[in-house]
Amino acid sequence: MVPNNVMNDETLLNSLFLEAEYFHLHVLINILTTMFFPNGTLLQPEHKKKLNEFYGKINQQWELIYKASRDGFGTATFHSCCDNQGPTMTIIQSNNNYLFGGYTSIPWTSDGSYKNDTTAFLFTLINPHHISPTKYVINYVHTEYAVRHHSKYGPTFGGGHDIYLADGSNRNNSSYTGFPTSYFDTTSMGDITFTGAYNFTISDIEVFKLL
Repeated sequence: MVPNNVMNDETLLNSLFLEAEYFHLHVLINILTTMFFPNGTLLQPEHKKKLNEFYGKINQQWELIYKASRDGFGTATFHSCCDNQGPTMTIIQSNNNYLFGGYTSIPWTSDGSYKNDTTAFLFTLINPHHISPTKYVINYVHTEYAVRHHSKYGPTFGGGHDIYLADGSNRNNSSYTGFPTSYFDTTSMGDITFTGAYNFTISDIEVFKLL
């Protein structure tokens, strides 16, 4: 067990991570990161650490509020679990085991509108192009289209959309990525960045809320 004073001290925790990585202390890294994104199954320890780096606070803790393989892939279930829950990190696993997703500070709703979020970002963790974990920030001229809230949509980012998850996304390939429309593409792979294809099928989704 890691003492609370270590987990609450970002500088101390970062130093501990650096030493653990240098000496290949994988058990310690796993213990440290388990507390960040608990109860999920999609993220490896290095992914948890990387997502907190993307967020901007290495010791940030999150709570799992929705897991599609457990709760259901219907958009109504997603909204029942995730609406009005505060800032969230969404992790998506395609049926070919690629991992990607997005963060938004705007609580999900079902009101049918786009939301302005200057802090929103997308990310890839595992992809078919061997791109290292990468954060894609919102285009400053398209912040008003950062996320789309709709009762018939799953987690949806960007106007166009950069990432759209359909109802029953594990049973069809209606989910798609129009990336980049509202987010900067810094790795130049366009709409095949995340899964290698425009349309895709989902094997799981995890949504964590900020604590």
